[in-house]
Amino acid sequence: MHLDSSAHDGPTAPDGTPWWELTIVPGTRAKPFGQERRLAAWLWFNKEIGDTFTMNELREALGQDIVGKSEHLNRRLRTLRAVGWVVPSHNDDGSLKPGEYRVEVKGARYWLDEDRRAHRRFAPSARVRRLVIDRDGGRCAICGIANGESYPGEPSSKARLTIGHRVPQERLRARGATDDIDNWRTECARCNEPVRDEIPDPRQYDEVLAQVRRLSRSNKRTLLNWLQRGERTRSELDRVYDHARILTHGEKEDLITYLQNSSASSS
Repeated sequence: MHLDSSAHDGPTAPDGTPWWELTIVPGTRAKPFGQERRLAAWLWFNKEIGDTFTMNELREALGQDIVGKSEHLNRRLRTLRAVGWVVPSHNDDGSLKPGEYRVEVKGARYWLDEDRRAHRRFAPSARVRRLVIDRDGGRCAICGIANGESYPGEPSSKARLTIGHRVPQERLRARGATDDIDNWRTECARCNEPVRDEIPDPRQYDEVLAQVRRLSRSNKRTLLNWLQRGERTRSELDRVYDHARILTHGEKEDLITYLQNSSASSS
């Protein structure tokens, strides 16, 4: 049975059951009605933009099976975020309490087949992932780290490379544009948007102070200057490189050609 928006745009399924109370797809005997579908339907019909909700509220409305531990809920929310939902947690917004979430944008009506298909993401194959990472020189296009390298000041934290979008697919769809390999770029796990909620807690003051004490006098003066300015001092060349580094692959190729021709003409 196909659940499309033209026939089923209300809060209840064809048999009158609220979408978030279903366990199997209407009209079938055993096809499970996924937990992400139930979660999306409950949020859509029971929460307005800006409303918050908690784990306990979800347990009461949807039952223990859909919530479980917080990491299970976060996985389900990541599925919804991939189809346009914006639901920050305490890890994303410090104004929220631990265990509290807020609905900022309602995305696809995930319980409906038609809406879910309309938001289906281009899923890169293993071959595409290799091509993108090789093309980008095996380094994160955002922070520049390579696979297996340690993050600055964190010798035990090794980078893991994946690929992510240069322009989010939701924004492309809003512009009527399509996704392709040129919109993918190499990113480390920390810079990759879908897994930002897995970033470790920031270091505490005492940990940072211990590192600062090991700096030379000159480096301490430089750090003081950066902190007072509120930014790391960068040259104009640094700033241009930051912008150039995140151009599409084709645009970077064009810029390289321009620079090569410019260098040749001035020699």
